[in-house]
Amino acid sequence: MLSSRLGMAVVVFACFASGIRAGDDKKEEKKEEEHKAPHGGVLLEVGEEVAHLELVRDEKEGKATIYVLDAKAEKGVAIKDAPKFNLTTKDGARQLVTNAVEPDKEGLASRFEATDEALKAHALDGRIAVTIDGKKYNIDLPKEEHDHDHDDHDHK
Repeated sequence: MLSSRLGMAVVVFACFASGIRAGDDKKEEKKEEEHKAPHGGVLLEVGEEVAHLELVRDEKEGKATIYVLDAKAEKGVAIKDAPKFNLTTKDGARQLVTNAVEPDKEGLASRFEATDEALKAHALDGRIAVTIDGKKYNIDLPKEEHDHDHDDHDHK
């Protein structure tokens, strides 16, 4: 009787332990799925891995570049309509339309830029509106776009 209870406990423990291991494997798979920003910016997911936007900013110049990338964040995806920044600034709502960089003959591009005083802010509050394959997406801007020491400069 004692040996059957002990045997049952071993089976239950083995099942439990294998369940933990399976969960760990899923976490490792998720880590492998994380994408790297090819231009050193911040990756923003569009839809459920439909595509990615990479946001590269130069705060000092007030310039932002948006790269439209595929689901794996590896290759450019050319789109027709330029993405728009819909920002909330200290002066109120502001929309900035980006400009295509090196569009093809049909006007499609995968890189877009905007320059504006509002883009000099350390953290942007708002969204990027983009249309990919005829579907509109509103992507939240990250609250903190990069990590660095703040001792050498002030944020406005």
